Amino acid sequence: MRQDDLFEMNREGSYWFKKLNHRLINEVRRGLATDINDDDVAHALLYLLIDDLPLHPEHDGLLDNPDTGAVIRCLTAVLWRLGIEFKPPFHDKHGYVSFCTANNNGLNTDLTLVFAPAREALERRDRLHGGGGLRGLRGELRNLIFAAEYKPEIVWRDVTAGTIEITKNKQHCLLYDRPVGPQGLTWGALLDWWRHQDGNYALPKEALRTTLRDCLLRSLRKNEPERMMLDFYWRLSLNKGFDASPALLPQVYLHFDPLTQQQRIQRVEGQVLPRQRMDFLLLAPGGRRYVLELDGRQHYSRDGVPAPDLYAEMVREDRRIRLQGYEVYRFGGAEFSNAKAAETMLSEFFRELLGGVQGEEYGNAEGPF
Repeated sequence: MRQDDLFEMNREGSYWFKKLNHRLINEVRRGLATDINDDDVAHALLYLLIDDLPLHPEHDGLLDNPDTGAVIRCLTAVLWRLGIEFKPPFHDKHGYVSFCTANNNGLNTDLTLVFAPAREALERRDRLHGGGGLRGLRGELRNLIFAAEYKPEIVWRDVTAGTIEITKNKQHCLLYDRPVGPQGLTWGALLDWWRHQDGNYALPKEALRTTLRDCLLRSLRKNEPERMMLDFYWRLSLNKGFDASPALLPQVYLHFDPLTQQQRIQRVEGQVLPRQRMDFLLLAPGGRRYVLELDGRQHYSRDGVPAPDLYAEMVREDRRIRLQGYEVYRFGGAEFSNAKAAETMLSEFFRELLGGVQGEEYGNAEGPF
């Protein structure tokens, strides 16, 4: 179930707008929506609250105060039916703001403390009951946009089904639109999808692999640390069983704002979404989602001068995506200044991260890219 399923479209004159479906919310809360799975709706409700609660005074979100209260009551009831205790320290949006103020945190309170126990309990249920494939931030994981050299332009071809189409810069990014199962996204699955893209079907496997590798590399341009990481992991996968190894996707869109930062400023309609793109994403077996970020000076300074606000924004976004089920690992650019030392570091890292994948131990990568 997706967040959008909790809303309905309303019309005032010629203006259409999205509004919380209170009839559905009440039916779910009372257990009358027999065609809706409690586990699925719990995930959707939980991430709706995470996304919608204000991060700054100008952020209103889709839910008003009564809407937020209705969603919290519904989530509490659903979790109770699943045997999960949920007692948030606020009962509506006004209560959340008061909670933040009372804790002297403005609107920067770490929501992990509030929602993480319920999210972890839901993920334990998924593992125990074979909960299927990976979930995205708002439901089923879909529409992986990666290897993006330039920001694409996107239209919703079918909003209800979550179908998107890239209308500009399509040649400069990849869109993986297949379901991601419990085994995660492997190089083998990615190659099979790549084979069905234009011009690739007749290629032999080695040539197919080479064209995919070249496409991934192009998205990294001249960023040497990122190219070193992809280079090392590619060779590591070849040595350890390429098809069964989790794929390392570069330049992946986590959020998407159709406007640029400059356009947002000109329109005076709020801030552009932070960290729209991740350096690398790895979807491993068991529903594990690893984000790998390589930090240069621009992450913590402006023109060589330390910028505490940039660092604060970075760690705040880290907390947010961890709450949404991602594990974040950061690397400093200086760790890649020496190629041999970088390979040793990456060998140890991937051995610890993926040591149990396919029953093999991940170690050193040998040979050229």
